[in-house]
Amino acid sequence: MKIKYINHIFIFFLFIYFIVVSILSLNTGISHDEPHHFNVWLTNKKIYSNLLLGTNYEIVFRDFGENFYGIGFQIFSIPFALLSEFILSNLNYFSANELIIKHPAIVFLFSISGFYFKKIIKLITNDEIFSFISAVFYLMYPYLLGHSLFNTLDIPFMSVWLICTFFIMKISYLFFENFQINYKDVVLLGLLTGFLLSIRISGILIILEYIIFFLVTYNVTKYSISLFLKKNYKNIILFFVISLITFYLFHPNYWDNPLKIIDAIKFMGNHIQTVCTITLGDCMKAQSLPSSYIPIWFFFKLPIIILVGIFMFPLIEKKIFSNKLNVILLGSLSLSIFSILFLLILLNVNLYDEIRHLLFLIPIIFIISFSFLYSISKKLFQSIIAIFIFFFIFQNIKIFPYNYLWLNNFSSFTNINSSFEKDYWGLSTRRISNFFNENSLGNECIISNRNKSIEAFVENKNACFLNFRKLHQNNKRPFYVVLVERALRKGLPNNCKNIHNEIININFSKQDIIVAKIFKCT
Repeated sequence: MKIKYINHIFIFFLFIYFIVVSILSLNTGISHDEPHHFNVWLTNKKIYSNLLLGTNYEIVFRDFGENFYGIGFQIFSIPFALLSEFILSNLNYFSANELIIKHPAIVFLFSISGFYFKKIIKLITNDEIFSFISAVFYLMYPYLLGHSLFNTLDIPFMSVWLICTFFIMKISYLFFENFQINYKDVVLLGLLTGFLLSIRISGILIILEYIIFFLVTYNVTKYSISLFLKKNYKNIILFFVISLITFYLFHPNYWDNPLKIIDAIKFMGNHIQTVCTITLGDCMKAQSLPSSYIPIWFFFKLPIIILVGIFMFPLIEKKIFSNKLNVILLGSLSLSIFSILFLLILLNVNLYDEIRHLLFLIPIIFIISFSFLYSISKKLFQSIIAIFIFFFIFQNIKIFPYNYLWLNNFSSFTNINSSFEKDYWGLSTRRISNFFNENSLGNECIISNRNKSIEAFVENKNACFLNFRKLHQNNKRPFYVVLVERALRKGLPNNCKNIHNEIININFSKQDIIVAKIFKCT
């Protein structure tokens, strides 16, 4: 196969990947955060319209610090939602609501991130085939693919962060080669950085990555800082102006007081969360996480081949960093990962739902690991990566739509049911709804902590739903109890019989994992 055809084949692969995964995304459930983010969009849309019309308005956000979230992704998703709705309605397939039809937009961003993932690997290794295989591995990785089916916050944030990383690497690379900076790259980086901040304010951390790239590049090139600033001060100003304009464009709630960004940063780092995440059998509280929390979850969530690459670092350090360009590209990435993780642990930032808040670090970890493996033996690890892709495909098919629950094979040495958090997004509600559709409801009510997600897919629109708070009250008639997410750990009233369990199996192990239960109570 000629090298020049590799890019064309990859583009074709990305197109097919986007179509297939988009279809899958329309057949997932509704995660518990999607209604909140949709409310952010509706409220900000009202602010936009009132500001344009010059009318008085009252900002009404509900909870969870919704007033601090931007709507960059929500605006980006509009054409995808309209197209999905048009296609599904014409196929008489439309059974979801305005939340489901936004899922292809997430898939699109994830697919685009795969394109830039390949470009980064190519930049480091200068190897088209290895970068191709590495990018396919990244896109087929069940954990990220699973989140890309529905996660309207973490996957867009991760994808845009990766694209920003490519452009700062490109800027550093070109400066290393000829001491020049392309203003077009600066403009794109500014737009992307502003867009990143509009998705999640914690994107401010990427400035740390930019600073590290600047410092490492300076130390390698020995270029005069004063001369750099003299030649590039316009580019620096341009970057910050474009970033801020883009950021505030997607935060109309900040227009009356731009300094609200300070409150947003404070909130995102330390907002009160009472939930705990089951981690190796311990219920670790978000507000008092041990330092072992992050390493444990990365150990069980990252593919074994990626862990091998990371652990090989001490053996190949001298070989890797004998090349000045590697010092800039890989050294900066490694320092960025270490610095961000150190900062998060130092500040005791609240984390929960395993490591979904740290998804943006995973592509960077992959890039570093693949680069290390490549330097050891290109042919050996290229073959091993290809084998992993083969198994990923089968695992993705086997555990759909719960792909995000994927764990590596080290988890087989634990009792998975009791050791790890399970369906914390509540995707099982769609399968639960199918159970009620296939087994007709009488006059029984359904009690659940995720009624809205179940109700969206129950065909009987007259079905009775009760708030989860009513579970232990004296109900006058028989009822069903649906336990999903952390409700699985809650107690039940007397006279309840377990009639259905939603079960999955990970990594072809013999352990069945229960992600949801249905009880019938008298």
